[in-house]
Amino acid sequence: MAAATNTNTTTQTEEHVILKLLLNEKGNKVLFAEAGKDFVDILCSFLTIPLGTIARLAEKQSIIGLVNVGCLNSLYKSVADLDQGCFSTDTIKQMLLEPINAAEDYCNTLVLNIDDTQPTKYFACGQYCDARNTHDLITSTNKDKYKCYCGGSFTSTVWPRRFKQGFVNGIATFIITDDLNVMPNCLDYASFGLLQKFGIKNTSSVKEIVLNITKEKVLDLLKCCLLSNSPLTDLFLGKKPSADVSRFSSSDVEISGNIQINLKLVIRKSDGKVLCAQGEQDFADLLLSFLTFPLGGINRIFGENFSLGSIGRLYKSIAELNENRYLITKDAKNMLVAPCISQQLKLSKPIFSILEPGVVEYNCYYDGGNAICGQFFNAGEDMSSAAICWNLNFSNCVASHEGYVKGPAMYVATDDLIVAPLSPISALGLLNRFKIPLDDLKEKVVTIGIKEALSILKAGLTSKSALTNGLAHLLTEVKEEK
Repeated sequence: MAAATNTNTTTQTEEHVILKLLLNEKGNKVLFAEAGKDFVDILCSFLTIPLGTIARLAEKQSIIGLVNVGCLNSLYKSVADLDQGCFSTDTIKQMLLEPINAAEDYCNTLVLNIDDTQPTKYFACGQYCDARNTHDLITSTNKDKYKCYCGGSFTSTVWPRRFKQGFVNGIATFIITDDLNVMPNCLDYASFGLLQKFGIKNTSSVKEIVLNITKEKVLDLLKCCLLSNSPLTDLFLGKKPSADVSRFSSSDVEISGNIQINLKLVIRKSDGKVLCAQGEQDFADLLLSFLTFPLGGINRIFGENFSLGSIGRLYKSIAELNENRYLITKDAKNMLVAPCISQQLKLSKPIFSILEPGVVEYNCYYDGGNAICGQFFNAGEDMSSAAICWNLNFSNCVASHEGYVKGPAMYVATDDLIVAPLSPISALGLLNRFKIPLDDLKEKVVTIGIKEALSILKAGLTSKSALTNGLAHLLTEVKEEK
């Protein structure tokens, strides 16, 4: 193998992780990479990031620049533009724009964590409640709305103990192909076999480089992953990633759900394009809920029928890793292959039950005068010496939201998922914006269920026409409204 070239350009104080790349002879393609826990943990964390955070990160300044993911960017911007008075509580808007990562306990210990969402703050009753062994735990987003069972207020800060240390085993090393297939560095994937797989007959025809990966590079890597099937080559060899464009195709994915949402579609006769859809609170909640879904949850829903860039390959390879050998715990793997929305964002009537959070139990104890909490199932610490120790009931304190937006009210969504309140004047303004004669318009009333909701979600991530593509199968099956 050719002598390694070190391309270290970071300062000694800048946090970074090490990545080794093996390039072909011409140096214009990454054959594969070799990395340890720190870098693979970062790749794993991509699967846990909610789509709302993905939209925010995709628009951050970086070398790659702004990245558009279907209609996700316009949906996110429309939520930012919605008046605060449209939302059911004072905190919902901010929670949708900065959705909590359900795996934040795992991600907050990463060497490089690009999710800039503020960590959850926890509070317990400020009074000494000893009438029962279980106490209430609440977050900053709703601590002023509720009282403790004793009547006290949630004024005592509870500090979470970070027991999790990323996702993968700290001893293991991994091979990562250009399309983000993560494989353990073991006998099954020995380096000589990989070289033969890539058609390399002479080691002098390849060269190795060692990189120090900074947080800025991680952000650009995420952007490349959303677009490209060769993100390592595109990012580290200076090639501009381009979206792997494919025609939208519906899929026969079946998940449990029992929603029925009535919509009025405004359709342009000349080309059959859905200009907008009008509906009530439940329709707006459906679209806004997309921002709460973790990236890996999309692959869990659609399986191999769908992928953004190379995220599907990453998800599948992580799912195939032996959890006993290469993941720190079974729960860590579940966070990646069965991710859920955060407890704080769940609706009382779930839309996609497959992404609903389970019950998480916590314990709390005093340590030097500070209240410390940790999750029961993986506390990882002997609490027997603690002077005071009690159970914390988190799920009962987080009331499920009836809806993200207020009702009863009417809302309108454009084909690219710009959501806004509906009024006769706003509807007229929308028509004027499209500059379409009235005689080229028709209206259809449809009822959508879980199948259509999934189709809109998929179309919204792969095209700029979420409604036209997602509801195409309904447009010829309903009668025109007179």
